[in-house]
Amino acid sequence: MSHIVDLALAWEWVYDRDFIYGLDKACQQKGLKSHIIHLSNLDETLTIMASGELIIRALLDRASDTIPRFYDLIHLARKGPFWMINELSLLPRAVDKATMHLEFLSAGIDVPYTIILSPWQKSPRVDLSRVKRLGKPFIIKPACGGGGVGVVTNGRSINQIIKARMEISHDKYLLQEKIAPKILGKGKRAWFRVFYVGKTVIPCWWNDVTHIYQELKEEEIKNYGLSQLGDITRKIAQICELDFFSTEIAMRDDGKFIVVDYVNDMCDMRKKSQHYDGVPDNIADEIIRKLVNYVEERLKG
Repeated sequence: MSHIVDLALAWEWVYDRDFIYGLDKACQQKGLKSHIIHLSNLDETLTIMASGELIIRALLDRASDTIPRFYDLIHLARKGPFWMINELSLLPRAVDKATMHLEFLSAGIDVPYTIILSPWQKSPRVDLSRVKRLGKPFIIKPACGGGGVGVVTNGRSINQIIKARMEISHDKYLLQEKIAPKILGKGKRAWFRVFYVGKTVIPCWWNDVTHIYQELKEEEIKNYGLSQLGDITRKIAQICELDFFSTEIAMRDDGKFIVVDYVNDMCDMRKKSQHYDGVPDNIADEIIRKLVNYVEERLKG
């Protein structure tokens, strides 16, 4: 007889442990059956899935992007009724900053002035005549990838652009104006990281200089006129079609909200109590609850 798992949790990053086990505990409290999959039990899991002894209904995949063997897990799971939090086929489009930039413009979402460059491998020579419009300093970033890899935040010269494009030569590059956020209240930079968790929007203060989070309170949203953070994030969700992601939004001095970092599909869920630049603990716990609630609702259909 087959063992049916409501939510499988695949992970490999050591700092994901608390997040994964928090999800596992929340599933148990909801009466959902969960199954944690790590490199240590991946082969065993694949074997029992191949034999039909284990059936996975839903999967949170935080491993296949770095360990391709986890794709076998997805392949086997697809033999039955199955869905993924952040469907794999949607990710290439969603995490491509060049694609999302154009999609956001079409949808009326405000973004920084941007020049999109073809990959160095495809077009070593590109038109850089508009670079002056960016001002100085400007941002240089690859279209794909994350974690700040390949990003130059203090761009000032053509040589920096050429060097960056050569270092990640297969990818498109974005040259963007640097957004200066408005200062709110007692010196708070109006820069926010907003989590989208299965139809729920959870905004936080996020300092773009120190990378430190703070909880954004309801009264602050009201007092500073920040309700657009939710509206913009929901619009982004409609465009990228992901279930769980974060985005960065800044408010300029003129009060306009600018989306400065588009779709981050692999949210860093380290907690503030253990890491100075982590997510506030109560926010991390809320994300866990909302994600499990979302899984429960979808499984009920």
